[in-house]
Amino acid sequence: ICIMEKCKLCKVNDANKKGSHIVPHFLLKRIDNAEGEHGRDRELGFVIEENDTKSYFGRSLQPEKLEEVFGEVSDEEIKKNEIPSVVDNIFCSSCEKRLSIIEAEYAKTLKNFSDSVYKSGCSTAVGLLFWMSVVWRMSIHKQYGTHLTSGEEETCRSILNRFLTHSIESIDEESMKSHKLLKRISYKLMRAPNFTDNHTTLLFFHPLFRNPYSLLVDEYILLFSLKGNYIQLKDFYGIKDELSQSPINKVGTEEKILPIEKEKMEKAILQIIDKVKDIKLSQIVKLLDEIHVSLGGEGSIMPGWIKQQIFDEITSDEKKIGRKYSKNDIRESIIKVLSQFVKQ
Repeated sequence: ICIMEKCKLCKVNDANKKGSHIVPHFLLKRIDNAEGEHGRDRELGFVIEENDTKSYFGRSLQPEKLEEVFGEVSDEEIKKNEIPSVVDNIFCSSCEKRLSIIEAEYAKTLKNFSDSVYKSGCSTAVGLLFWMSVVWRMSIHKQYGTHLTSGEEETCRSILNRFLTHSIESIDEESMKSHKLLKRISYKLMRAPNFTDNHTTLLFFHPLFRNPYSLLVDEYILLFSLKGNYIQLKDFYGIKDELSQSPINKVGTEEKILPIEKEKMEKAILQIIDKVKDIKLSQIVKLLDEIHVSLGGEGSIMPGWIKQQIFDEITSDEKKIGRKYSKNDIRESIIKVLSQFVKQ
């Protein structure tokens, strides 16, 4: 007998919905859709983890594009391919509908922007429910490097379950204003308008900061605080002054956003990528030293010239970008280089 899990949001209905987006598609498509592709199932992205790099692709992506990025793709790889932000059987159809309604409403704000602090075009009630739903979904999915505490997850779940409705008009903003927990919760929002028209962006949930939680997604930087506290975050990868200048959004007003320069957003993204590269590099160096010791090499550190050969093999331009830097590729690169010494 197959017993279906209960919906993570209402905890009442069966989680019968397929293809739920953890991060709303209208944001994610500008991050991980293949260049020039705008529809669903045309994703082409990478997940960079401390010890691995994984790639994924949408089922409707053109075969030529797959060939360009991955080379030959086996039927087994296609079968096992999973898009990390699309999951089955986590919500019921009714709750999925409630989430999609708040997403569709918030998506309308994309067209609004200015050179100085501006009103996005939605209420903070709508904005808070939207951004809370994003942070909460990323947290319960446990695939994004950090997550809320179990108590914070339940706080967000209960608020979302109570106030998300099947129409925007029926959201009870008055009750939200007087809600004890919502009186403390607030968020700040920065945006580099139209950044993704000409720049690559990413999805990054900062693993260290909790007061506030910080998220970079598409052209937005979100600071989300369940305690109304922003003291821990003084610098977000080179973005400093804007953190304090950004208006605090609490239920009862119109959502306000601080625009940031595209150059600052680009530098922040490059800093994040450099930081992740440094972490991955240190992990590979540690692995190589362990291998060196286990093979009976002299001392506790693999010689630098051997490491360099391995790094050259890992980063070889002859490899397809979709194959690089994965755990499997790093292992094969190490074996290829070290096997030369065994032959000698």
